[in-house]
Formats: sequence, C-alpha cells, structure tokens
Amino acid sequence: MMEAILALNAGSSSVKVTCYEADGLAPFLAVQADGIGGETRLKVGGEAADIDGSADHATAIRHILTEIVAPRIERCVAVGHRVVHGGARFTAPEIVNDAVLADIAALTPLAPSHQPHNVTGIRSIAAVWPQTPQVACFDTAFHATIPRKRQVFAIPKAYEAEGVRRYGFHGLSYEGVMKALPGIVGEAANGRVIAAHLGNGASLCAISEGKSRWTSMGFTPLEGLVMGRRPGRLDPGVLIWLMREKGMDADAIDGLLNRKCGLYGLSGLSQDMRDLLESDNPAAALAVDVFVDRLVMEIGAAAAAIGGADVLVFTGGIGENAAPIRERVADALGYLGFSAAPGGKPVIVVPADEEGVIAAAARDLVAA
Repeated sequence: MMEAILALNAGSSSVKVTCYEADGLAPFLAVQADGIGGETRLKVGGEAADIDGSADHATAIRHILTEIVAPRIERCVAVGHRVVHGGARFTAPEIVNDAVLADIAALTPLAPSHQPHNVTGIRSIAAVWPQTPQVACFDTAFHATIPRKRQVFAIPKAYEAEGVRRYGFHGLSYEGVMKALPGIVGEAANGRVIAAHLGNGASLCAISEGKSRWTSMGFTPLEGLVMGRRPGRLDPGVLIWLMREKGMDADAIDGLLNRKCGLYGLSGLSQDMRDLLESDNPAAALAVDVFVDRLVMEIGAAAAAIGGADVLVFTGGIGENAAPIRERVADALGYLGFSAAPGGKPVIVVPADEEGVIAAAARDLVAA
C-alpha cells in the first residue's frame, strides 16, 4: 500500500483519473469512465469494469474513488484537477478553497461545455475525501505570458472588461512538452519552439525562452485549426448569415460549431483522422487536405510571432500517431528549414502528459 496523488480530468462525457505514487510520481493506475450522459462505461487499466450505466459525473467519481482507488492505496495526499478556463484571474495552479472554487464556477459562461464538469469534479472529491487537499490546474495559465497586443480583439474595450479576449488552451499539454523538450533537443528548447497539439481538439503554440508568445485558440477552443468537429477559424459573417437566413439561435449555432463541423463536417464520414487517412472517399481526402493546409498556414503565423522556428513539436493523438500528417506538414515548411527527411531542423514527437503535469503541480503546492 502506498500514498498517492491523483490527477482528475472531467470532460463533458468522461472522467479520467490517473494515480501516481506520491514518492517519485510514477503512474500506477489509470481509470476512465466514458459515455456519461448516455450509457456510462468504465475501464480500469484498459480493461472493462462494472459501473452503473446511468452514472453521472459525481456518481462515477464516487465509484472510482471508493471502489477502485481506495482499496489500492494507503492515503491520497492530494488531487489535482484539469480546469479548462482560468480567465484572467488564474495564471498558475492554486490550492482549492471556497473562494477559489467560487471563482472557478463564475467562469462557467466562458467555457459552458467544460467548466461545470470541472467544478463537479472538485465537489465530488470533497464529498468523498473532505480532508484531502485539492489543486486546480488551468489549461489557460501557460498562455498568460502572451503579449497584450495578441490578447486583445479589435472590438470596443468595454467587452474586454467582461472577459472577452484571447486566452488560449491546451496549456497543460504545452507545459508538459516544455518540461520534456530539454532532454530531447538540449539548449534548443530555450529557443524558438512551435508546438502543435493535434487531437480531437487542436491548437498551436509559439514559444520562446520557454514562454507562450502566441497561440491559435482564442476566447474559446473554437478558434484556429480545423478540429474533429470544430471548424477553427471562421468568418463571423457566416454566423450572422445563419441567424438571418436560417433562423438559428445561439444554442443551434453552438451545436453546429462544436459538434457538426471540422473533419466530420467536411468529410461527412468521421472526425477520426485514422478513418479519413484510410478512406478512398474524395470528401475524406479533402478534409485531410484542408486540415494540413490550415495547419501549415497557422504555423507560418506562429513563426512570425517569434521571428522564426528552431524546433517543431507534435503532440496529441493525431500529432503522435499520424505520421503521414507530420510528414506533409514538415515538407511544406522547407522555407523554415524543416523537412520530413533527415538533415532539417528538429521535428519532434512528445507524448502528451497533461496528467503528469497536474500531478506534479499538486505535489509541489501541497508540499510548499
């Protein structure tokens, strides 16, 4: 039996709990509940396990803690949480207290699809283990170093006072990349790094001297690259047209942009890059072409933001596993000195490890 630190990631229809040894942070157990809101399914260490099919987030977390985690550990030292939106208030991890939780909940209008589940995760842990310290780790915090000229939108200043500005996301993933990179490329990690987190959600980050200087996502995770079911950069006039000509309200537009666009909308087949790369359907090929083209163009913007690029990093499900995408992108960036063939600047794959970043932050804050 050992003392443990947990990293909890509560998504819109899933809960992922990764357990780490408190001494050394070696991971020893991963538990994931999927399909919440429909037919909840559970996997423990990759193997299917029993759970009430109607379990909501709170019920799933309680089951994971009491039935799966607790019998395997002596004590939980801390629980770290991925919180999608930290707004302007949170620029580093924080120990959760009533005031912090209230401030996190108050940010729900900025991330209505994610923030409520992050709050539920914190409250669910407190209900089961009320004495266990909890630490909130914010996906926006890494981007707090972006210059103000890249944070603001060219709209009336009054809206910024209400929180309308560029925040950026996937910050925990980029933080993990930057922790791993010195061991791979040495001093070049302190230079000009362009990192691409490519998964169902996708973004870019331009990093220099270890700090975020630009990112492709903005006020919400909708902006930037083409994603699994999100369109990325889109002329706002399209939304005005949808309202005027199609009578769509905010909820309908939200559903369209978050669930029916992107690779899925372009192909009419799938949001999964693996399916599209294997398909001989012309619509699938077009979806892949648009994905790569947008990615290459946005990398150009990232390079402009930091005066060039020394290292290109891929992470996330597509970034790590879709070699044809990496090769096409690298070959299109010859003008920056990159190539899929040997001899160019470093093109690196770094496995995403948001949970490891969360666990380390929880350990450090609780020990402070």
